[in-house]
Amino acid sequence: MAVECTGRNVEVTARLRALAEERAARLERHLGEPADVRVVLAREKHRFVAEVIAGHRNQHWTAKEERADLRAALVVAFEKIDAQAVKDSSRRRDRKHRGAAVSIPLRAGGGNGGAPARRTAAPSDRRVVRVGRRTFTKPMSVEEAVMRIEASPEDVLVFRDSGSEKISVLYKRRDGDFGLIVPEC
Repeated sequence: MAVECTGRNVEVTARLRALAEERAARLERHLGEPADVRVVLAREKHRFVAEVIAGHRNQHWTAKEERADLRAALVVAFEKIDAQAVKDSSRRRDRKHRGAAVSIPLRAGGGNGGAPARRTAAPSDRRVVRVGRRTFTKPMSVEEAVMRIEASPEDVLVFRDSGSEKISVLYKRRDGDFGLIVPEC
């Protein structure tokens, strides 16, 4: 942990330096590794300014706070840095898992009332892969759905039919035609 404290028109006391080192230690707990922290304390007219600049790997965070009390300004600036670091680390962690598909194993009966499975693979090999979620922005006709599925590389399109306002499924068949599934209810 490297904490560098600088004072501009302010004397950096041992208490202020200890507070900065304590807050930097909290920051390192969030990050899991040591961080380089620079603290600049300044006095401008009747208020105090605390600026904290923290660096970790290729990330840099900056926070500046003006208060009537120097300790309060320093604490609030470190809280801002902590929030930025936590947000960045969670964003980095979520980015690693963003493209992964979620697989859910099926029961031995295949989920169809205990009927035997059609595949010859072992029951433990079957799984449901959830690829992503899509939102349906506007209802479309079947012709619009055909044009959209022809333009996309996907084989299945779920859409809301503008004529009946029901959810319908359009899919590409192996013979090159399209199949349409419309619910009865």
